This record gives sequence, structure tokens and C-alpha cells, in this order.
Amino acid sequence: MRATGKNVSSQSAKSRLPKRTGAIVVLAALFMIAMLGMVAFSVDVGYIAKVNAELKRTCDAGALAGARSLVDGTGAAEQAVRDYVALNPVANHGVSSGDTIVECGSWDPNSRTFAVNSTTPSAVRVTLNNNAEPLFFARVLNTNSFNATAQSVAMHQPRDIMLVLDFSASMCYDSQFRQIPTLGRSLVESSLQQIYQDLSSPQYGTLTFTPQCATITGMSPTNSNMAQITTKFKNDDSAYVTSTKTINQVKLQFSNGATQTFSNPGGTTGTFKGTGSNSGRQIDAVYVKSGTNDNSGGSGEKFADDATTLKTLFGLANVAYPYAGDSWSNYISYVKSDTDVDNAGYRKMYGYMTWVNYLQAQRSAYSQTPDLWKTHEQPVTALKDSVTMFVNYISAGRNNDRLGLSIYTYSDQTAILESPLTANYLTLSTTTSQRQAGHYISGTNIYNGMRTARLELQNNGRVGAFRMMVLMTDGVANLPGSTTNAKNLVLQEAQAAATARIPIVTISMGALADTALMSQVASTSGGVYFNIPGGQTAAQYQEQLEAVWKQVADNKPLKLVE
Repeated sequence: MRATGKNVSSQSAKSRLPKRTGAIVVLAALFMIAMLGMVAFSVDVGYIAKVNAELKRTCDAGALAGARSLVDGTGAAEQAVRDYVALNPVANHGVSSGDTIVECGSWDPNSRTFAVNSTTPSAVRVTLNNNAEPLFFARVLNTNSFNATAQSVAMHQPRDIMLVLDFSASMCYDSQFRQIPTLGRSLVESSLQQIYQDLSSPQYGTLTFTPQCATITGMSPTNSNMAQITTKFKNDDSAYVTSTKTINQVKLQFSNGATQTFSNPGGTTGTFKGTGSNSGRQIDAVYVKSGTNDNSGGSGEKFADDATTLKTLFGLANVAYPYAGDSWSNYISYVKSDTDVDNAGYRKMYGYMTWVNYLQAQRSAYSQTPDLWKTHEQPVTALKDSVTMFVNYISAGRNNDRLGLSIYTYSDQTAILESPLTANYLTLSTTTSQRQAGHYISGTNIYNGMRTARLELQNNGRVGAFRMMVLMTDGVANLPGSTTNAKNLVLQEAQAAATARIPIVTISMGALADTALMSQVASTSGGVYFNIPGGQTAAQYQEQLEAVWKQVADNKPLKLVE
């Protein structure tokens, strides 16, 4: 009986337990479906993110390409956008032309808004649409595709540019006799004539533009025994004497005080010059015995090649010199002694050609000859014209750039900030045009020109603007101190600019420029170097300078702003 009861009780307990056979299989299936759904969702979400990223990348590339091409017009900018979009596929296919929207305009950094402006655009907005991009697993949820849109705005980064220009005296060498061997006589002499005309072709005494030797007519005969004598002081250290009677004796007096006498040369004419130890010496006076003429105590009639005589001869004795602090006597002395004048064949020849050369070679500063800035001195005029072109080009671009001007060398032998950074380009252009070669002094202090520009950029440059410097010279650094010291300071300043992240575009111009130094300055600061060789015409200089300035103007840094 006890055993039978035990078996009944055990079976009853088993009958009360729930039936769970196969439950884990159902749960596993449900979890598998959920997991597959999550995997499908993850794949599609990842794909959507990938497509959006590719679309944005393509949009950014297109906007930057368009902004870079704005310098060539809105048509070129739009074409550049479409070209770059075509080169950057999205989801393994290109964005259709109809889904690419290109707008040119301007970006306001304060309100962070884009305004369409086809007249003077400085930014490009690109909108790309990628519609009906197929999905993979979302189709089971009746979602077959998705739409993606990207928009980018790229603009020229505004620049703060300091121009550092060489206005040393050598910037008018190309319009002086010294350059005849390089540029040719015709070009130099036509340049001198142009400068004379720029000065309004002034008339002083009986001077003519073409230089003339001094031909001095002696005493008028008062009786039949007297001769009419003339003496011409020629530019080859000789004197040509003519007389109406036989020449009995000619005595030459040279610039060092020595004399040489030619007795009984015979005839009524003759050319006389120093011989032996007096060969090549400059004649200051000629004494001629012919007839009974004598005004020098027995030596004969005297013909003096001195300032007093020459001023009277050319009608300058009572004509005031046109510029303060100088005199006709200084000009006359220059024509007699200057090597370049002699090499040009114009020693002892007086006229506006040699006078204009004198102004540039000896009186180039504004304080000495304040009208030279109005003339076509070369190569400084080519430089000024090219800067005007650059300023106009920047102005037309409307890129919110600012310009400043540092000129070297100033009267204190350093440099001067002629124009702080400004958006008033006309002021800078006007200032540049009113400066002349050697405007303040003749020396070349490149270091202080650079330093003045760097400090202006560091102290007054805008936050977010791209800061840069353009340095031009036609010569060799010779201030402060020795040439070696001046060059070392230039390199130190280039390193200071590099530390301040201010690249320097350097331009060496002419045969006398220190090309190695300018190249090193550009390399040190992270800039670019341009060399314009010497021995060229003003038109060639200007053409090449304008090409350089245009390249600087067009090379605008770009940035994405949206």
C-alpha cells in the first residue's frame, strides 16, 4: 500500500509542470530576426553616412575650385565646380549636372550669410543633391531609397599685404648715361628727352636740348692789326682755335695748373691738346697770340673755360637756378668731370640732356629736385605703373584685402611707413606715384623696410586675414653699417617674418640686384622669388613686373566658410 501511494504522488507532480519543449528555438528565431534587422539598419545607416560624407567632400572640392577660378570670371568658376564634381564620384557614380547648383556672390563673416552677386563676387556656394539613392535592407520596411544634400561656401581669404619698395637712387639709373653700354644710346637719350618734356621743357638762357661745346669769341678788333679769334673747348681734351690772322703762339693751361706752349704753329686755325706728360689732361684756359691781341700781360688773348665765362656764354649769368640749394656752377663742374658723361661723349658739352642727367645722378632726392617724381625716370616709373596696376586689380576683385606701403630708405637711414594697412587703395597708389628714385636718400636699407612692414602686419593685421609681404629691390643692401652687416640683418628679419608666419614674395629687378639674397629671403620666410633681369627697356620691365604683380594678386588663399 505504501509503495502504491508513492508512485501516484510522483506522477501528479510531473503532470503539474509547464510544457516548454521547443521554446528556446522560438526565442532564438525572434532574436535572430531582431539581430538581422539591427544589422540591416546599421548597414543602411552606415551607407547613408558614407554617401553624405562623399557628397560633402565633393561639394567642398567643387566650392574651392570655383572660388579659385573666380579671377577668370563667373563662367570659369562654374565650369571649375562642375569639373571637380565630375572628378569626385559619390556612391560610385557622378552627381548629375541638374543636381549641381553653383552660385557666385559674397560672404558676410559677421552675419555668416551668403549673398548672390555676379558683378564683384568673392565667394562660391555649391549645392549638390543626390536623390533616390537605393538602400539595401530597408526595403523590407518599404523604404527603398533616400535623398542626400550638401552645401558648401568657399571664399578668398582676405589678405593684409605690405608692399616694401626700393626707392633708392639707383631706381633711376636706366635713364642715365651710365646705362648706354647696356641699353643703347638711343634708348637712354630718348628717356632723357622724355624727362625734360615731363619737366615742361623749361628754357634757361640759350641752352638747347642737344649738348653743345663752348665756343668763345674773343675781343672785337678795333684796328687792322688786331685779329678776331675764337676758341672751342672740345670734349676730347683739345681746343680748336681760329683767327683772322696768323696764329703765332698757343699756350694751354691744364686743370692741374701745368702749362704747355706751342710756338709758331702757323696758319690761322689749329687743334691743340696736351702731349707727353700733359697728354689727356683737361684744358682750363687757352692763351692765343695772333695779331696784336693780348689781355693777359704778354701771353696773348685769354680764353677761359670756367663757370663765369660759361654762364655768360650760355646766357645763365643772370638766370636763377631753378632748384634751391644748387647752382649753374655745380652743373658746369659736373659736366666737366663726371666719368659717365665723359664715357657718353658729352664732357664739356652743355644742354638740357646733360642737365637732366645731372639732376638724376647728383640731385635725385625730393628735397633737391622736387619735380622728378612727375617724370619718366626709369626703372622706377615702370615699378610705379605696375604697382598702380596691382592696386587696381586688387580693387576690382573686391576681396576685402588691405594694402600698406613701406619705403626704404628714409632720411634717417631706416624706412618709413608711407601708408598703414588700408582698404583705401587710392591713397596708397597716389603715394607711390608721388615718390621718386632716391626720394629721401640714396642708400638701400632693405632690413628696415622689411621690419617696418612686419611690425605693421603684427600690430595692425586683422584676425583671420592672411598676412604677407611683397619686397622689391634693384640693388644691394648697404645700410645700416657695412654691406655684410646689412645683409645679415636682412636674413634675420626674414627669419622673424617666418616666425610670425608672414611669407615674403621677393622681386629682384635689374643687373645690380642681389639675386642670391632675395632668393634666400623668400625661401626662409616660405614665400616665392621672382627675378626680372637687367638690360631691358622700360616697357619690358613694366610688362614683367605687371605679370608678377598679377600673379600675386591672383594667388588668393582660399577657405571654406560653410
